[in-house]
Amino acid sequence: MTEDIINFEKDGFIILRNFIKDEDFDSLCEKLKKDVLQEFNKLDKKGGSLMGNLNISPGTYSKKIFEKINTEKFKKIMNCISKKNFSSFDIVSGGNLNFQYQYNQHFHTDSKFDNSFLIVNVVTEDIFETNGPLEVLPGTQKEKLPYWRIIFKKSQKILAKKGDLIIRTSNLWHRGTKNISKNPRLLLAYTFKERIGEKGKLEFEENKDLKILNNLFKSNVRGTLKENFYTRLSYLYKSFRLLRSIFTKKHFH
Repeated sequence: MTEDIINFEKDGFIILRNFIKDEDFDSLCEKLKKDVLQEFNKLDKKGGSLMGNLNISPGTYSKKIFEKINTEKFKKIMNCISKKNFSSFDIVSGGNLNFQYQYNQHFHTDSKFDNSFLIVNVVTEDIFETNGPLEVLPGTQKEKLPYWRIIFKKSQKILAKKGDLIIRTSNLWHRGTKNISKNPRLLLAYTFKERIGEKGKLEFEENKDLKILNNLFKSNVRGTLKENFYTRLSYLYKSFRLLRSIFTKKHFH
């Protein structure tokens, strides 16, 4: 565990290999993927459809899969990483479906530098080079970096097996990569944020159906224009971010 903590502090993420060893987990993952694809096939266009990455609200699967990771070992690891008690978090479930092969995301963070939280990805199917692995810039969580500085950082794609856990901090620079396998790739996530009330909450949607949601963009006209700029005109988007980060000298994610 000491090595995991050291690696997390150095890189901003760790991978806990083969963390879930449970036959029931395999069948649960298969059912989840089947239901996700069934819902996906009924969809009208959502914000993120052009980019090929949509958000998932896992519904009743949230609690079932969380029960597979919510062990004393897991709590101890989270306590060591965060330096906080497990009960001090509000925990929210989510995930994403990477289903196209046209575009990479641009590097970004999931929070402001000074307002970070922890993200635990539960790997429900194997993630390999061709089905859209997460690509991270190790160590970029250590200081507030403008966009022009991250282009000089070395990246790492996270390849993982079903049952692995990926724990990262939200202010680590990263991106989703394009899926060229032609099979949609699902990845679940639980965010651990500083609790708001007196007691930490498990904000799982036990009594709601599984849903597929917009990702970075809304599905209205303005959102469609932004998504086209982000994808089809990505060179302009990168140039804009680069110039803005140089001349304003602020941290843009």
